[in-house]
Amino acid sequence: MPQKTAILIFTRTSGAEAKHKLSGDRLSYGTNQKICAELIAKTRLVAQQTSFSVIEIDSNQQIGTNLGERLSNAIESVFQTGFEQVLVIGTDTPDISRNLLQEAAQKISPTQAALGASKDGGAYLIGFHKTQFNKTDFSNLDWESDHVFDALVAYFSAQGTAVHTTKTLQDIDSFYDLMQFLKQGTSSLFVVTLQQLVDSATALTQALMYFFPISTGYSTYNYNRPPPFQV
Repeated sequence: MPQKTAILIFTRTSGAEAKHKLSGDRLSYGTNQKICAELIAKTRLVAQQTSFSVIEIDSNQQIGTNLGERLSNAIESVFQTGFEQVLVIGTDTPDISRNLLQEAAQKISPTQAALGASKDGGAYLIGFHKTQFNKTDFSNLDWESDHVFDALVAYFSAQGTAVHTTKTLQDIDSFYDLMQFLKQGTSSLFVVTLQQLVDSATALTQALMYFFPISTGYSTYNYNRPPPFQV
């Protein structure tokens, strides 16, 4: 029996992710890119552990002038391939799991969609049937706001489609988010690798500040706790 569900990994390249999500003077661009590459690899591995086909479309392959157009075109290409259902995920939610993806897929039907909310108001998972996809309306959602999850609920509700919600997860959009994730205390190889990248970069920053305290412009923090909010 041909598979009816595909997982669409919609992401930027690791270099583009580093510029958009972990930019700043706390970590170097090179370190940020390595962290983003680890996040992408982790997401790819989890998706491949499911029983579904995995399609990855990064920023070098996306078509459109804005996020809504690029995402809608990517989803349309999945349905044109012959799949009936799609699970759209990004690569910035490290706690996403195989079981979560499989359970979400089981909830999708012509009368029900599945959504996973991020703690910042976004959505880390969007799952639905091809009959629920209106390309124009979908692309015109306010994708750049912090109310994406609510906009998606409204989009499906307007069709009379029920919405199953998975558990809320933390995504990593900033250095602060990264430090909050590392504070959880889990000891997986993935977490250890991220911590080592941060520790190595921190050691280099401290060395630079010691030898060049005026010219570097670097800021140091106690990395055992998140940096303070800046007003």
